[in-house]
Amino acid sequence: MNDKIQVLCYGDSNTWGCIGRWKDLPIPSERFDAQHRWPSVLQSRLGDDYNVISEGLCGRTTIYYKDELQYKSGEYYLLPCLITHRPLDIVVIMLGTNDLQIKKDITEEEMPIGISKLVDIIQDSPQCGRGNVPPKILLIAPPEIKPSHPDGRVHVYAKFRGDIGRDLSLKFPQVYKKVADEKHCFFLNGADYAKPGPADGVHIDADSHVRLASAVADAVKKIFQNK
Repeated sequence: MNDKIQVLCYGDSNTWGCIGRWKDLPIPSERFDAQHRWPSVLQSRLGDDYNVISEGLCGRTTIYYKDELQYKSGEYYLLPCLITHRPLDIVVIMLGTNDLQIKKDITEEEMPIGISKLVDIIQDSPQCGRGNVPPKILLIAPPEIKPSHPDGRVHVYAKFRGDIGRDLSLKFPQVYKKVADEKHCFFLNGADYAKPGPADGVHIDADSHVRLASAVADAVKKIFQNK
């Protein structure tokens, strides 16, 4: 039996470790090294008593998708992912940014719908937790979106609805904190530690990955401090 605390990090490109690009290129995105990807840094911060599983996918939303790319929906893959990595002790979720570009008419009132559905899937899956108890959940509010540097990929901001998307992204903390309170999850405001880089205004920079990892490590240790 594995006595290590099993930690699943479920997210999008900012969990995968995507490096923001200054120019559009016809090749796949590049990724930060293990010393600058927050799930990998989280592993080093937590130590040998924990096993961190990184499940980041570029473009992943909470529940939305377009152009037949159903796999981009976090809802689509979540249960298979939970079953694959069971038994899990905690699931750390940071998703929602891509909702703002896929569901172009999303409102502040609709923002909780997707993340709430993911929480429900986890809490309704006791078979994926240790001892047939659902894993704990740490809900992370994603960082803000902002305009890129003038020399960067300025068109990315428009993909996220420009100022409308930015204003919505600034509401992630209050929206997700409310969901966490209502559904008895743990909460962390990612915007307190991670900021988007200047290249595209969406993907967090290397320093942000490290700061976020340290904050998540502190939160996870506190949750399991009596284990």
